Amino acid sequence: MKKFNIACVIGTRPEALKMIPVIEKLNENPEFCVKTILTGQHRSLLQQMLKNSKIEPDVNFDVMQENQSLNTLTANLFSQFESYLNEEPVDLLVAQGDTTTTLVSGLSAFYKKIPFAHVEAGLRTSCINNPFPEELNRRITTMISTLHFCPTEQAAENLKKEGVTNRVYVTGNTIIDMLHKYARPTVSSERSKKIILVTCHRRENFGEPLLNICMALKEIALRNPTIEIVFPVHPNQNVSLVVYEQLSDVNNIKLCEPLDYPDLVSKISGSYLVLTDSGGLQEEAPALNKPVLVLRNETERPEAVEIGAARLVGYDTQNIINNVEELISNSAAYEKMSQAGSPYGDGKSSARIANIIKHFLNELL
Repeated sequence: MKKFNIACVIGTRPEALKMIPVIEKLNENPEFCVKTILTGQHRSLLQQMLKNSKIEPDVNFDVMQENQSLNTLTANLFSQFESYLNEEPVDLLVAQGDTTTTLVSGLSAFYKKIPFAHVEAGLRTSCINNPFPEELNRRITTMISTLHFCPTEQAAENLKKEGVTNRVYVTGNTIIDMLHKYARPTVSSERSKKIILVTCHRRENFGEPLLNICMALKEIALRNPTIEIVFPVHPNQNVSLVVYEQLSDVNNIKLCEPLDYPDLVSKISGSYLVLTDSGGLQEEAPALNKPVLVLRNETERPEAVEIGAARLVGYDTQNIINNVEELISNSAAYEKMSQAGSPYGDGKSSARIANIIKHFLNELL
């Protein structure tokens, strides 16, 4: 029996969350020899996630450098991928999402004429600079991908509009697979203290947007002393220095280290609502029936907005305050959002992806 060599790439914590269930399913097939490549684009955040899985990385490029530029990161990744692909047999390279790791792994595979599978393909905004640089990364990745695993019908439609129709599959989003693994039933009860979960880390929110978001959070906390705002702070200094300077002296705002995934799922489940610029939380919160206010002006995940589970509130201070106050005071508005449902899948996405990969590789024989 021929063994197919599949290399799965992980660079950041969100990629780990969405790739781990795929790797686990691929490992179930005796025809596959699966290798896991860590690029180290995130370091501490990745270690936090991987310790909860049974996946041992086969190689770590360890490209993380403090405050490195995108040019330096990209150059380091290209060098590492070239060395690896020159030395190791790879029949298929698999990566997820829209990071620099994803872009460089796809291009490196393309240069070596190795088929490339893109998990979470087809996400789009209307502007190539928003989010930056992720929107450009995913558009280029589409052009050099062999297999396109789309999380939703809308994502597949985006590819169709660009003329990409071959080997496009709607699989659902693998984050729902991961969520099902860790979510636990919560006991419904009236809480004396409502919890608002906040995350913010995107590059386009650095500077004035983040200051505006902090001003909104401070005002919300002061107006609502019985509400607790929990803010796991990203270690990037463009985020952490600003957040701690602006919010550390507010009694009912709890700043903490990033949570590992089981704790994050528990925190989402126990929250009243979620404020975030994260892509993953836009998917996870609706699946746990939590309204999500998106701290961005545009999202590549419009499905939750369209069904009413999420709202785009941007980084205008007053707009954030107004939307949070409405959901605190208007039970009908809150109920409508919390019961809108989730458009991102049934928790079986990774099994679909593994099955498609099996058929694809056997066609190559």
